[in-house]
Amino acid sequence: MTKRLISILMAIFMITAIAIPVANAASDNTLDTSKKVSITMNCDKAGYEFEVFQIADLVTATNPYTVKYDVKVDDAAVKAAVADGNFEEANRGKILSALDKDAELTGATSVGKYSVDTDGNTKTMSDLAQGIYYVRAVNFPAGVKAVTNSCFALPYYSENGWTFTIDAINLAAKVEDEQPEIHKVITNSTRGNENFSDVSIGDTVDFKITTSVLGVVDEIPEHEFKLNSYVITDLMSKGLTLNQNSFVVTLVDADDKTLATLDPKDYTVNVTAEEGKDTNFTVSLNKEYLQKDDFYAAENVVTTYSAVLNKYATTKITGNPNEAVELKYTNKNDVEGKVEGNTVYVYTFKVQVNKVDEKGNPLSGADFSVYKTEDDAKEEKNALASGTSDNDGVVVFRNADNAEMLLESGTYYVKETKAPSGFNKYTDVIPVEIKVTYGDTLTNGTYIVSAPELGLTSVDVKNSKTVLPQTGGNGNIIAYSIAFILLAAGGTVFFISRRKKKSSNKAA
Repeated sequence: MTKRLISILMAIFMITAIAIPVANAASDNTLDTSKKVSITMNCDKAGYEFEVFQIADLVTATNPYTVKYDVKVDDAAVKAAVADGNFEEANRGKILSALDKDAELTGATSVGKYSVDTDGNTKTMSDLAQGIYYVRAVNFPAGVKAVTNSCFALPYYSENGWTFTIDAINLAAKVEDEQPEIHKVITNSTRGNENFSDVSIGDTVDFKITTSVLGVVDEIPEHEFKLNSYVITDLMSKGLTLNQNSFVVTLVDADDKTLATLDPKDYTVNVTAEEGKDTNFTVSLNKEYLQKDDFYAAENVVTTYSAVLNKYATTKITGNPNEAVELKYTNKNDVEGKVEGNTVYVYTFKVQVNKVDEKGNPLSGADFSVYKTEDDAKEEKNALASGTSDNDGVVVFRNADNAEMLLESGTYYVKETKAPSGFNKYTDVIPVEIKVTYGDTLTNGTYIVSAPELGLTSVDVKNSKTVLPQTGGNGNIIAYSIAFILLAAGGTVFFISRRKKKSSNKAA
């Protein structure tokens, strides 16, 4: 019995010995108000800047769960939201909403800024007074859609007692931005591919540039990310003449359904163009229009326009490029963003005749025309272009404007319309095929897989001399001999007919 009692007493003693330190630790919850607090922030997204404000001073803390604050911000809504120091999830949302709506934050104390571009991905602010702090994004990339600001109390009480340093705040997780897109296509491609087309001189090419809408509208002014500028830049090859009256700008939704067509007063088109040189133009949405909520309800901006292939176009396989150089934009803080666009291509080709005689020597002075159909060539009507062989026997086809004829790939028909003096005209219609194959992938700067060298298809046409040359020599002797024989025969017939007539008269 004695041993049993001793064992029980020893157990009680051990439990008591262990419990005493625990009780002492649990009761040691007095806040040391002299200690400073520190804040660590992380962000790995360039272009962001945050400002940290102290919005309240800690006044008293009678126990871990009862604290009082002196609110420094003048705004009544902020005072009401933070006065009781309740930082439960629901109340923290009310506090953030009140702070976000107070654009000026009059009365609050700024304790420093964190700029990702200069401070790096992490920054710590130390030696701060105890109280309530608010982290606001004050600068951000132009493509930002949303920023969730932060609000917290330091120190705060947890199961480990009072904590004076908050865990690193991942600000990057609290911001939402987007990478805009710009994409150009040819909407009337002759080859069924929106990235390229091939056409003849004078043909119209229709283009469409689709660009993302950036920014959002919110009832909280600090959360409205409207733009100050929105500029589309385009560079067009010298082989294309821009139709400056063809611009149409629309807003579309995610399904490409048109929501609105902008009035020309809502945007500005600036064109730098000179004959024989590349054309540069910009389409800029006016700032006044960008302040309207309608813009931010759309998914994309669609800009359409057209151009005409001109005489400066190249027939090389590199084609005539048209670049959507970039979309450039700035937000309400005039922070600039931009994204580069793609390039589409327009191709064109030529037909040439090499005129030679029976011995293969160049022959000048022959007239030819090129036609779209065989019937037109046979009837020598509706000629696309015409030309005369030069001293080298080369026929360069020119249209009604005297520009060298540039042609879409395909089959054409050539007809000699006038032979050189002393030669027979080549009467057959000559089919000429500009044979080009394309691929779906841009390779070495072109979509062309195979094509005539330098885009030129040529055909040789041989002429023969006339049967009765009109030059001197034996030819004249033969001609004179035939004429003499015919004349003699005619005289003999005349003499015989005269004798018959006289004999008839005598008989009468």
